Order: sequence, then C-alpha cells, then structure tokens
Amino acid sequence: MLRSLVGSEMCIRDRLQKEVDELKANREKSANDYRQTFQKRELRREWDLNDPKRFQKEIPARVGDDDPRVGVSSLQKFGGEDLDQQQRRRAQAQQQQEWSRQQIDEKTMKKFMERDANQVYEDRSEEMAYRTWLVAQKVADQRAQAAKTTAEFNKALSEQKRQEALQFKSRETQKNLEEIYNMVTGDMLNETESLVSSAGDKIKKERFKGMNQDQLQRIFSEQAAQREELRQRKMQEAEDERQLSMQDAMNNRMALALDRQRQRETRLSNQKLADDRKMQAEEARANRIKLNEQYSNAVGEEFFKPFDQCLM
Repeated sequence: MLRSLVGSEMCIRDRLQKEVDELKANREKSANDYRQTFQKRELRREWDLNDPKRFQKEIPARVGDDDPRVGVSSLQKFGGEDLDQQQRRRAQAQQQQEWSRQQIDEKTMKKFMERDANQVYEDRSEEMAYRTWLVAQKVADQRAQAAKTTAEFNKALSEQKRQEALQFKSRETQKNLEEIYNMVTGDMLNETESLVSSAGDKIKKERFKGMNQDQLQRIFSEQAAQREELRQRKMQEAEDERQLSMQDAMNNRMALALDRQRQRETRLSNQKLADDRKMQAEEARANRIKLNEQYSNAVGEEFFKPFDQCLM
C-alpha cells in the first residue's frame, strides 16, 4: 500500500512539473513572438547607419540639374542656403511624433503582456499550490488509513499470539499432568516388573536404580589395578629416562676424553714440527758459517784500481 501511495505521489509531482515546464515554454514563445513582431532591427531609428546594404540602396551620385546632393563646384547649390527647411523640420517633427507613438505603443503592449503573463503565472501558481495541498491531504489521509490498518493488524496478531500461548500453556500443563500420572502409576516406581529382561542378563535402563556391593567392589578392584598399572608404567618410564640420562652422560665423558686425546696429539705434533724446524734452522746456520769460513776472500782497493787505467 505504501509503495502504491509513493508511486501515485511521484506521478502527480511529475505531472505538475510538466505543466510548469509547458507554462515556461509558452512564456518564452510569447516573448520571442513579441520580439519578432515589434522589436525588429529594421524598425530601429539607427538602422540606416547599421544597414549592411545601405550602399546598395543609395541612389546614383547625380540624377539631374536640380539634384540637391550635388557639390559646390556644380554651381547648382550654394553654401548657406536651406530651401527645404520647413519641409525638413515638418518631416522631422512627423518622424519624431511617429517614433514617440511607436514607443508609447510598444511600452503599452509590453505592459499589457507582462500583466497578462503575471496574471497567468499567479493563477497557475495558485492552482499548483491548491493541487499540492490536495495531494498532501490525500497522502496524509492514506498514511493515516495505512497506520490504522497496521495497528488493527498488529492488534489482531497480538491477540492471536496470546491465544496460541494460552493454548500451548494448556497443552503443556495437560502433558505434565499426564506425565506425573504415568510416573505415579507406572511400573518403575511401583517395581512391579523385574530389572532383568527376559532375553538374558541385559539390564533394562528405565528400571535401573543402582549397583550392589559386589558390582561396586569389582569396579573398585578394577580401578585399583589400573592405578597400579599406571604407577608401574610411570616407574618404568622414569627408569628409562634415568638410563638415557646415564647413557648421555657417558657419551659426553667419552667425547670429552677423545677431544682431550686429540688435543694432546695435536700439541705433540706441533712440538715435533717445531723441533724439526729448529733443527733445520740450526743446520742452515751451521752451513752458512761453514761457507763463510770457506769463501773468506775480501775485495779490496787493489781490485778496483785497474778499472780506471787506460790500456796502452
């Protein structure tokens, strides 16, 4: 209902907007028609100066001996003469009267047109305002009706839910009473049947009330055996952990002993290499001393004297 109401309101608004656009278009068309009819460029007083074809419309330079447009050199018209002064002034006065009358007519026509346009605009504005008020009133009535319908529907729905709740509560109460009656008059509380089914030693769950002392004792014994087994397993795991720790300690000691043995062997090897190099150094020093003693000839000045003498 609300969707249809919004749709109708949008249609009315679009129609009113269309009418306003048409009114604006008509006003612009009337203004353009008035300009084309009464405001032509040819009717302006300065048109003779702005006419692009004024040179084509002019008469030739000379049409006869009595042509008033000839110059002074033609000796047909002398400076200072104004033979057509009265006709010219009369023509100017008539033209001025004509222009004044035309302006008065234009202003009067424009005033009437503006008054008519303003009247039409005011009438349309009043009509649009009245239509808008009608639409708003109709929308308000429809909204009120929709709210009333919604309230009635919610009230009926609430009453229906209340009745359903009462019925549900009544059924639950009846079920609880039946359950209480069945429990009171049933075989479980009255113990009218055996706990063990007829198919064998399978116990009926709905009739089981607890275990006897023998069953409890078997369960306690089983739990004690499980605890003892768990204790033995933990002790075995502790012993395994201890053995692993001892093995790791022994491996570490063996690795340390091997590392020390390797270091001693390295030190002995380095000491032996140092002794060998020392022995070689002593032998080299003894050989050098022996060679120096064997080759002890020194070079003196007698050896260099013949170098500077010329052989004759």
